[in-house]
Amino acid sequence: MKRRKWLWIFVTIVIILTLALIVIGLLFGKDEKEKQNGLSGDFDISKQGTIAYVHYLQGKPEIHLYNPEQSLKMKALELENDQIIVDPSFSNDGSTLVYIAANKDSDEKLASTVYQYDLEKKEVKELFSVQSAITEIEFSPTGTSLFYLQAEVFKNYSPIASKRPHDFDLHEYRFADKKQMKHTNLKKYSMESLTIAQDGKSVFVQMPDDEDVNTAEGSFESFQRIFQIPLDQPTNLKVVSNPERKNDIYDFTVVPNKNEFIFQSVSNPDTGETFQYELYTYNAETKEEKQLTNLKEYTEGPEIAPGNKIYFMVDKRFGQRNSDYHLYQMNLDGTNITEIPLPNDK
Repeated sequence: MKRRKWLWIFVTIVIILTLALIVIGLLFGKDEKEKQNGLSGDFDISKQGTIAYVHYLQGKPEIHLYNPEQSLKMKALELENDQIIVDPSFSNDGSTLVYIAANKDSDEKLASTVYQYDLEKKEVKELFSVQSAITEIEFSPTGTSLFYLQAEVFKNYSPIASKRPHDFDLHEYRFADKKQMKHTNLKKYSMESLTIAQDGKSVFVQMPDDEDVNTAEGSFESFQRIFQIPLDQPTNLKVVSNPERKNDIYDFTVVPNKNEFIFQSVSNPDTGETFQYELYTYNAETKEEKQLTNLKEYTEGPEIAPGNKIYFMVDKRFGQRNSDYHLYQMNLDGTNITEIPLPNDK
């Protein structure tokens, strides 16, 4: 009897401890989701000068709109703290904003949903959803469709690397018939910084220059460059950044009415110190390159704003557990770098 009694006591203690650990785990998981606060690196600027930026409050992603010249300062929308908002993008007339929503806890089964926000009506509408990772989205110049980058797999190609989306291609969504179409079949290891040409006939993306690479390991030895993809013949893509550059190019934007790019790259690749990411300009006609910033931090996401200003984000805690993003602007030649305070940027 005593042995049975002690057995029941032991089982009861185990059950209580198990339940306690489950409760603690749930609470801890909730706390983790609520820890994300402040600006993310995702933002866009309309041709009318309105800034849309993503801000997290206790883990909840929000999109804020800010235009001091129009006395506009508002939170447009928010999602639950188990989701993220990626790449808000304005239409050319500034009346509409699209964005991507996805779950924070990504796994092998990916899912992304694209939404449209009407700035005048202040209404949100779901456009489409896919069981894949959509990472970037942009309006066509005519506003009749959306171009987006979609990945098909989510895994790590290296034992020391974390899981990430891979096998990227260029897609398009047409508003008129609500149809989605795939423009390329590249299955690129990575593809970023989607930019639509002004004439709407081609797109620019950053991806590895690995045409002759046949293995995943070999892709690590290729350089990231800027490519132009003609929409009528997407297989005839070409490198438009400096093909001889021996350092990777990351985020970039195209300067309107010029054959010129503003891009992000590492400024100290050979020092052995923590990498510093700065902005550069490259003129494809003159083949001239110039460093625009020298902040010695992590500078990313250049966007061309009205008045030929370059807006960009700086993460002042790059490489640490939590980021600390700040929005800056400067002239096209890199002069007059100033920080732009945003409402609720802390």
